[in-house]
Amino acid sequence: MPRVDCLLAIILLAALVIRLYSVAFGLPALTDPDELMFELGAYRMIDGGQLNPEWFGHPATTTMYMLALIDVAVLGLGLATGRFTSVENFAAAIYADPSILVLPHRIAIVLIAVVGIALAYRLATLLFGRPTGLVTAAVLAVSPVHITYSQLVRSDMMATVFMLLAMLCALAYARHGSIRALVVTGFCIALAITTKWPFVVIFLSLAGAVVLRWRNGLESGRRTLVLITAAAAGTMAAMVLISPFLIIEWNTVIANLRGEVQPHHLGATGGSLIDNAFWYMREPFVRAFGITGLTLAAIGAVFAVRSREFVAVALVTGIAMLVLASSQYIVWERWILATVPLLAMLVALALMRVAAMAGTRLKFHAAPLAAGALMAATLVPLLFAALADGRERMNDTRLMASAWLRANAAPGSTVFVEHFAFDLVESEFDFVFPLGIMGCQDVRGLLDGRIDNSLIASARGGRSNIDYGTVVPEKIDTCRADYAVLSQYARYAVEKERFPGAWSQYSDLIARGEKVAEFRPERGVAGGWPVMILRFPDNE
Repeated sequence: MPRVDCLLAIILLAALVIRLYSVAFGLPALTDPDELMFELGAYRMIDGGQLNPEWFGHPATTTMYMLALIDVAVLGLGLATGRFTSVENFAAAIYADPSILVLPHRIAIVLIAVVGIALAYRLATLLFGRPTGLVTAAVLAVSPVHITYSQLVRSDMMATVFMLLAMLCALAYARHGSIRALVVTGFCIALAITTKWPFVVIFLSLAGAVVLRWRNGLESGRRTLVLITAAAAGTMAAMVLISPFLIIEWNTVIANLRGEVQPHHLGATGGSLIDNAFWYMREPFVRAFGITGLTLAAIGAVFAVRSREFVAVALVTGIAMLVLASSQYIVWERWILATVPLLAMLVALALMRVAAMAGTRLKFHAAPLAAGALMAATLVPLLFAALADGRERMNDTRLMASAWLRANAAPGSTVFVEHFAFDLVESEFDFVFPLGIMGCQDVRGLLDGRIDNSLIASARGGRSNIDYGTVVPEKIDTCRADYAVLSQYARYAVEKERFPGAWSQYSDLIARGEKVAEFRPERGVAGGWPVMILRFPDNE
C-alpha cells in the first residue's frame, strides 16, 4: 500500500474509533430530543407500509429512507434469529427500548461521517495536493463539532456528505466540461436539498463551475446561461424524483416549515446577522477548531483565494451557508457543520504553507519539527476536547437523575419527566410526560398507542419546545406526581424575561415541591443541563 494511502487509512480508522467510542451514549434514554422525530418518521413508514414520511421539517426524506431500510434489516434479522416473534412484538420492543434501532442508526451516521472525511480529503487533494488532503482529514477526524454530529441521528451529516460529493462533481465539470459530471452534480444537490433545505445554496457550486469555464474561455456566455438554467430545472426534477411527497403533501410541507421557523427558541434565540455571525465565530467555530485552528484557517484563506477553482466550487457556497445561518432568528451549533470540512481544508492549507516557508528559512532538519509542532498544537487540544465531550455524553445529568430515582423513589410512585427517559420504562414507576395543549399524558399509554410525529406536532401547538413550561395552564393539574424530574427549568431561569409564562409555571412548581436531588454538568465529567428532582409529599 502506498505511503499516502496507508496514512489516509490510519486517519479514517482513528476517526471511526473515536466516533464509535461513545456512540451508545444515553441509551436507552434519548438525551438529544430531536433524534426521536427522525426515529418516528422512519418507523412509521415501516409500520404503515408506505413511502410517505409524513414529516418534512428538514425535510430529511433521504435520511428517513435510510433509517427505514435499517429498520427493515433489524426486523428481518430479529425474526430470523428469534429475537422477535412477530412485527407486533418488534413494535412493542422498540417502543420500550428504542436503542434497538437508535444504535444501528447512529452507527450508520458514523459511517457516513467517515465517508465525508474521505471525500473532504479527496476535494482538498484535487485542489491543493495530497499533503493538504491528509491534514484536512486529520483535522476533521478530531474536530469536536464534527464528532458530535457524527453520533446523532439527524440529517446534518448526511446533507454535508452530499454537499462534498456535489463539489467534487462540480470540480470535475470545471476541469473537463463533462455533461455527465454536471448532471451528477445536480443530482447530488437534489439529494442534499431533500436531506436538508438550506443546502439549496450548493447550487452555487454548480453555477460557479459553469461560470469558471466561461471565465477561462471554454464556454460561451449563452451556453453558460443555458447550462445553468437546465441544471436548475434538472435539480428540481431530481428532487421530485427522490421525494415526490414534497409535491403530493405540499400542505404538510408548508405546515412543517412553519413549525420549524420560530422567532424565539429556548437557549437558541439569535440577534442580527452580524451578531449571529460573531456568535458562530466565537462559539461553534472555536469548539470545532480551537483558537489555533481558526487562526490557521484565516491564514489559509489568504492562500486559498488564489485558487479560482476553490473559490468557484467551495468558497462561495461556504460563505453563503454562513450568511444563511446567520440571517435566521435562531442560532444552532449544528448549522456550521456544512462549513466545517471547508474550514478544515483552510487549516490544512495554512499548515502546509507555513511548513514550506519554514523550510526555506530553517535548517532542513528543523522545518519538519516546526511543522509537526504546529500540527500537534492544533490537533492535540481538539482530540482531548473531543474525548471530554464523549465522557460528558456518556454521563449525562438526566441519566444521573434516573439512577437516583431507581435508588430512592418508592416503587409505584408517579414520576413527571420532561425528557425521553426510556431508561425508566421498565422500572416500577408510573410516568407522565408533558405534551403542550394535551397536558401531561401517561407515558406507557402513549407508547402503547404508538405515538407519532403528527401527534407531537399537534400537541406542540406551534411551540418550539415540549416541557412543563409549555403545558397550557388549564391542563397543568394533569402533571401532578409524587416526583418531578425537571431538566429544562435552568434554561428558562436564564431567559425568564423572554418566557415569563413558562418560568412562572416552573416557579410555582418548585415552590410547592421539596428539592431532593440536583445534578449539574461538569466539563469533561458530566454533560447535559442542570436537572432538579422535586418530591411532593402531599401527593403520596
